[in-house]
Amino acid sequence: MSAFSNPCPETYETSDVRPSGVRNLFSAVMREIRIRRAMREVSALDDALLRDIGLGPGGIEDAVRCGRR
Repeated sequence: MSAFSNPCPETYETSDVRPSGVRNLFSAVMREIRIRRAMREVSALDDALLRDIGLGPGGIEDAVRCGRR
């Protein structure tokens, strides 16, 4: 056995999993940033405009996170 051979093939399998986990975490953080930015934009609208689009001040987060139902 040489110094460059790998006795544990599992180390390669676990290294493939980590980037996916980091990628998923990064995607979740970026999604949350987009959601919070959208909530700030919608929250800046006045009450009359919110009523026109069918929202109340308490329904902004639900509308931004879930969309139409």
